[in-house]
Amino acid sequence: MKSVLITAALLPLASAGAVFKPRNNNNGCNADNCARAVTGTRRGPESMSSFRQDCTSFMSTTVTPPMSTVIVTTTADSCDEEEDVAPQTLLKRVQEKRAEAVTVFPTAVPTYASACSGAVRYSSACSCWGVTAAVTTAPTPVITVTITVY
Repeated sequence: MKSVLITAALLPLASAGAVFKPRNNNNGCNADNCARAVTGTRRGPESMSSFRQDCTSFMSTTVTPPMSTVIVTTTADSCDEEEDVAPQTLLKRVQEKRAEAVTVFPTAVPTYASACSGAVRYSSACSCWGVTAAVTTAPTPVITVTITVY
């Protein structure tokens, strides 16, 4: 009997929570002054096209993988000239200069979007157009080292 009374007492609260639950069907778009500055039609279709392209660029992240070193060893027919650096030393130098992957996140908000208080607000305005984040992986940089053995 007590469980029935407790359930009956809590039922209106549960349904009220469902009524007042915020909806998130705007996909991150806050229709505010920032969004109006970025997606508004006041400046004409040419500006809108340019602003949309700015959003696409802003929402794009580029990842450059670490460089790859290809070592080619060749044998010389004769020993006409002396090298200043021995092949083993050259190989060691190249391996020490290997880079890590580099990720570039755009953070500069265009000046026309001054109503946006920063990168998060600007990306929200871009999402009003349906522009979503994209990650592009650049080709792996390759360094070819040729070692000639005399």
